Amino acid sequence: MSKVIGILGCGWLGTPLAEFLLAKGYRVRGSTTREEKVAQLFQKGIDARVLIVGERHIDGNPEEFLEGLDCLILNIPPGLRKAPEADFTARIRLLETYLTQAATPHLVFVSSTSVYGATQEMVTEAALPLPDSQTGRQLREAEKILLGNTARVTQILRPGGLLGPDRHPVFTLSGKNIHAGGNERVNLVRRQDLLHIMGLLIANPSLSGIYNAVFPEHPSKHEYYTREASHFGIPPPVYSDSPARATGKKVSCPALEALGYSFAQSIWTPDLQSHPGKPG
Repeated sequence: MSKVIGILGCGWLGTPLAEFLLAKGYRVRGSTTREEKVAQLFQKGIDARVLIVGERHIDGNPEEFLEGLDCLILNIPPGLRKAPEADFTARIRLLETYLTQAATPHLVFVSSTSVYGATQEMVTEAALPLPDSQTGRQLREAEKILLGNTARVTQILRPGGLLGPDRHPVFTLSGKNIHAGGNERVNLVRRQDLLHIMGLLIANPSLSGIYNAVFPEHPSKHEYYTREASHFGIPPPVYSDSPARATGKKVSCPALEALGYSFAQSIWTPDLQSHPGKPG
């Protein structure tokens, strides 16, 4: 019988992941916070449920959702930009009580490279995270909570900024005057690569640990967004600092390299045709 994979959070990343896993023969149980989305997910072959993870209560039936899962993908964003006062770690702490009760054997938590501080320069999975943002600090605490359960396999996935067919920060930045940071390095990854990486982790449940997921090119924001804006024919962002050598955080991924994974999709949009997208 095929394995049952749960995806807590079927949104921009979780829904394509579900479709990717269904195509590989897994059975997929997914959650959404919107009742009207359940039917859409069912049409895709996803056993969909409504679950809303709060700080003190989970709306829905978490026991039923977690029952019998071979692996859970925990993919709920902190949401601190919209609600800075929110306590994401409280939500994870609450969820962990249900995971422990269900004895879920394998967990993949989608965290972020924001757990590393901007001044940490070259970082691998072995680096001690020094987050300098509220999101980074809460994600780091969430990681610690989940890694504290040694009775299961827990894999922490730290992707860089996400790019996809309908998602690119250059459109938000276009034409803006930005006071500083133009020479900071970018740390980005395409959604398609991330789907393959999660598939790889799901298929290797004995490999506990932390996995960075960032494409191995790190141009400055000035260079990257100027070229990307030119490709899309939109005004580039205007940085106040003059172009110079790229500095700041540079995230590398030796843990994925050890699994034999190589990134397939370039962060440079014009180069996508020469990067067809295949698992390493």
